[in-house]
Amino acid sequence: MDLKRLVRASSYANYNRLSTRRYSKLSTAAIIAAGTLEAWSSAAKPKSDAGVECNICHWRGRRFIDFHTGYGHVYRDSVCPSCFSHPRHRSYAFVMEEIFSRATRSLKVLHFAPEPQITRLLRGQPSVEYLSVDIDPLRAMRREDICNLSFKDNSFDAIVCIHVLEHIDDDKRAMSELYRVLTPNGVALLDVPIDWSRERTYEDPSITSPEERTKAFWQWDHVRLYGRDYPNKLRAAGFVVEEKQYIQNLGANRAQRFGLEVMPSFVCTKRAAAD
Repeated sequence: MDLKRLVRASSYANYNRLSTRRYSKLSTAAIIAAGTLEAWSSAAKPKSDAGVECNICHWRGRRFIDFHTGYGHVYRDSVCPSCFSHPRHRSYAFVMEEIFSRATRSLKVLHFAPEPQITRLLRGQPSVEYLSVDIDPLRAMRREDICNLSFKDNSFDAIVCIHVLEHIDDDKRAMSELYRVLTPNGVALLDVPIDWSRERTYEDPSITSPEERTKAFWQWDHVRLYGRDYPNKLRAAGFVVEEKQYIQNLGANRAQRFGLEVMPSFVCTKRAAAD
């Protein structure tokens, strides 16, 4: 990769850390320089098959680069320095291929807070009729509030909502709206960060500062940290939830090579009304 691309990778990986405005101009330059060096080093050709590979853009290198969320919290070996995919994006490349490649008809798909990597994957599926939405109209095809959607009931055959609900104050209302607009027998992929050491989701509305939220919820703009009770929260909204082991079934070697998020995929469906 050229120097401009390496600097972009460094800026992306350090964006949240630098947005805290805790660093002088000199320190900021040093962080960007160190990140550029890390991106360059990660892209070096591995001496064997012990390196890593992005299954979205097919970049290959020694390792993925670290992603800094600010205030000392770091996701190690996380980001592809070429397309900036995270483990969740690379994991969902396999999950969505498993789900959408089997479609026998056109599917209306609603994508929240569209990540470029996931958008590319969805639009690459011949069976998908795609619509992206976000609270910020500049970031998607259409402006929508996940807690107050303008769509009619049973509007979409599939919903993709990845790492969104942890940002939403009223996640119960959001889950209810997602359930409402999903067609009977439709499928929703609703992924969130989960602390598997926690039995219950951790929330505390009194935690409002970016630094304290990062410590408590892993990122400055998260309002909760989900625990192992997350699928039950989806069931409470009406969803039938299957905990699929798509990534585990790929095996440890492939999961390590592609830098995947080794956790269950919560495949949510809406039971058809009884005749």
